[in-house]
Amino acid sequence: MNNSEAFAYSFDEELVRSVLPDWPADISVLLCLKADGSCRTVIYHNEEGTRALRRAAAVLDLPTRSFAVAPEVKGWPTRAVRFSEEQDMLTIVSGVSGLVDKAKAYAENYKTEQEQASRKEAEGSEPVRAGPTRRLNLGLAKADIAEKVRRLTAETPQPPAPPAARMPFGFMPGGPQRECQFGAGHIGIAGSFVRVILAPERVTVNTDPVVVNEIGFSADFLRFYLPRAALAGWLPGRAAVLDIPLGSFPEALLRAFEGRLLHVEATITSEGVFLAPGGPVTEPRVEVEEEPQLTPQPSARPRRRWLTPLRAAAAACVVAGTAAAAVNMVPLGPVSAFERILASNSE
Repeated sequence: MNNSEAFAYSFDEELVRSVLPDWPADISVLLCLKADGSCRTVIYHNEEGTRALRRAAAVLDLPTRSFAVAPEVKGWPTRAVRFSEEQDMLTIVSGVSGLVDKAKAYAENYKTEQEQASRKEAEGSEPVRAGPTRRLNLGLAKADIAEKVRRLTAETPQPPAPPAARMPFGFMPGGPQRECQFGAGHIGIAGSFVRVILAPERVTVNTDPVVVNEIGFSADFLRFYLPRAALAGWLPGRAAVLDIPLGSFPEALLRAFEGRLLHVEATITSEGVFLAPGGPVTEPRVEVEEEPQLTPQPSARPRRRWLTPLRAAAAACVVAGTAAAAVNMVPLGPVSAFERILASNSE
């Protein structure tokens, strides 16, 4: 029977120490969750193996092997755990009051019990004394031994499978099935929000801002986390505008945004939207070409007109050799000396 209403997740010492630096060595913790909202922790030594899972079953008030555990343990039901779920559970562990002190006390008690058990084993190793010889029925003896071995094998839990190689904290296995998209844009203060704009060159009046009230920060405040739903249906190259209330940011971070626009890189995965602000956005420099200075050229002197229409007509008549026509074309009234010469020469 696989009880889907209960789940136990094992955190090794390195993972717990990432949020609780004083965590003792060789000690791990099981986080036991139930659908009714109850939550219990089971502290155990790394040498205990499946004993810790049997203790978890007792805490959950369920039969052994009837609920899912992770990471996978041979012979027990399991389920996949997303990175975001692991981080949420790790946050729960870090918030348990007095957990570090209880872990240190458990480590001391476990060490003391092991030392006492070693001493008793050393004190109890006495030479075997020969007893009276008895004739045995070998057939019955073999059957009895075989039955005991069968029963012992059935009752002894199988050793846990060697744990799979664990990624460093904050990393996960890759593969072609992983969702991974990238975008770029700007981030800055707009009114009462910190506004993130992806593909700003494609923003139009039809691009509606999406208000996001849930945000997380990395330890150095250089990376932001938003829920995946903030960019539901988004595709690379498509414009998007996200508005995050100013009250979600530390004051020092708001001062860094104040009065300027920054570049921002976005990574979108199945776990969420991860934002990394960069350097300031600079306005492109526009170079204006200066108009060439034209040197004023002296105006050309008007060409002297030597032939008036009247003179041209007279000259045409001279060339044609019709003197009478030239005389008849001279109008009455005063004429220039040049015109009179033309007329006289034609005679």
